[in-house]
Amino acid sequence: MFIIIFSLTSLIDIISGQRSNTIAFRVVFAAVGSVIANLIARLIILPRLNKQYSVFRKILQKIADCGYSDDVISKMEEQLTFCRAEPRKYTAYTNQYAMFLAEAYMSLRQFDKAEEKLEIADIDFMQLQAKNPESLPAQHNIVMLCVLWVQLYAGRNDKKMLEDQLRNSERYFAKYRGMNEITDYFMDTAYFESLMIHEQYENALKLLDKYTKDEQLSFGVFLDKARCLKKMGRHEDANSYFDKAYETATNDWRRKTVELERGV
Repeated sequence: MFIIIFSLTSLIDIISGQRSNTIAFRVVFAAVGSVIANLIARLIILPRLNKQYSVFRKILQKIADCGYSDDVISKMEEQLTFCRAEPRKYTAYTNQYAMFLAEAYMSLRQFDKAEEKLEIADIDFMQLQAKNPESLPAQHNIVMLCVLWVQLYAGRNDKKMLEDQLRNSERYFAKYRGMNEITDYFMDTAYFESLMIHEQYENALKLLDKYTKDEQLSFGVFLDKARCLKKMGRHEDANSYFDKAYETATNDWRRKTVELERGV
């Protein structure tokens, strides 16, 4: 790319008859231009020419619009199998599908299936991607993988494994804390699960209070408050928050999750 840009600028100077651009200028211009062109190609153009990228975007859109569904889960399982057949080429997609599927199965309390998917996710690969300080998705994925493991052990009521996982995750949480409010919220859901499993319900409720004003997080906050109040035996208050979570649920899958947690 450097050679192409340098040659083009030199050719333009020759054709135009100008000699104002020195070799040093053309070298610097070509170097900067090649970096920008490579970034655009790698981050924007090439992914969109990749069929797998197109499939992944369609699945993401379905999840955003309708949440998880039997059809979406089946499609992700199919794509996960396809991507695992070429791990060197599709590791990033493998990680994404594995985590999405783990989240879907956990919401159904199918913990063995969720664990099977989490074991596929390659955190070493995520760490390599996250070395680029601009790679926010990779950093977010590391946080999400840690949180999903904590949620899995919480679902199984495995106090020891939860605390071990939380301790291992704290180095990532400390590193990425403050990236944005949504990522901070996901980190705190891990601590919320720890407080819940240790029956520190009041502190668990307080932890969620700082996120009550963010409408993007309202469903998760309402649902977790309902779960906590239910554990405390405050069933009337719990049902009130279950109702709020149900009303703010944006799709049938979230409504199904509320009813499972409510115990209906």
